[in-house]
Amino acid sequence: MHQGTHEVLAGLGLEEKEAATYLALLELGEATILKISRRSGVKRPTTYLILGELEKKGFVSRVVRYKKTFYAPQHPQKLVAEAEIRLKELQSAMPQFEALFNKAEQKPRVVMFEGKERLDMAYDELFVVKGEVLFISSLELSQEAFPRSYRKLDYSLFSPKFRTREIISDSAEGRAYATRVHGPYREVRFIPKELLPFEIDVGIFGNRTLITSVKKEFFTISIESDEMAQAFRTMFHVMWNVANA
Repeated sequence: MHQGTHEVLAGLGLEEKEAATYLALLELGEATILKISRRSGVKRPTTYLILGELEKKGFVSRVVRYKKTFYAPQHPQKLVAEAEIRLKELQSAMPQFEALFNKAEQKPRVVMFEGKERLDMAYDELFVVKGEVLFISSLELSQEAFPRSYRKLDYSLFSPKFRTREIISDSAEGRAYATRVHGPYREVRFIPKELLPFEIDVGIFGNRTLITSVKKEFFTISIESDEMAQAFRTMFHVMWNVANA
C-alpha cells in the first residue's frame, strides 16, 4: 500500500497548497514565483506566502541573481534526514513526556473524535499499548475512515506481543485484503454481509473500546474501561468462532 506524494508531504506537516508548491518546484528545479505559481496552480500572492513558509521549514532556499529572486527546492533526501533528526529528538524527550503523562491525576475515560480528518487519531494509542488488537468492521468503509491507521498497520512489526484479528464482511475485496495481510500474527475471518448489518467499526485493544460511525457521520467514541473492553472481547470471540476463515 503506497502513499501518494501529497500524503507523504502532509505527514511531514505540509498543507495541500504547500505540498503542491514544493512538488512544482521539484519539477522546475529553480524558478521565479510566477513560474512556480503557474506550475502549481496556486495564485501568485499565495505562492509568495507559501514559499516563505517552506523556506522557514527548510524545504526551499532563496537565491537572488541579477536583482531577481529565484527559489530552489531542497533535495528530497534532506527530508529523510530531517525526519530522522525529529524522530531522534522525540525519542530522547520521551522519558520526560511519559513522566508528565503519568502524573495526570484524572485521565479522560470517554473521548470523542469528530470529523473524518480526526478519526485516525483514535487508533494512535494501539501502537503504544501493543498487545492483541481486535477489529469488527466493514472493510471498505473502515479503510476510507482510517487510511493512515491501515498504512501504519502495514508497516508494523507483528509478533506474539503485537497481533491482530479482524472480522470483516465477506466480499471479493475482503478476500484479497486477507490474502495480502495474512501472517502468523495477523488473521482475518469473514462474516456474510447479511450477518454484519451494522455500519460501524469496532476496535478493542488494552482497556479501550473504539466505536466508529463510518457511513453518514464520521465520529469515533473511545471508551477507556476494563469492563467495556471485556464485554466487547466476549462479543468478538462469539463472532470469531462462527466466522469463516
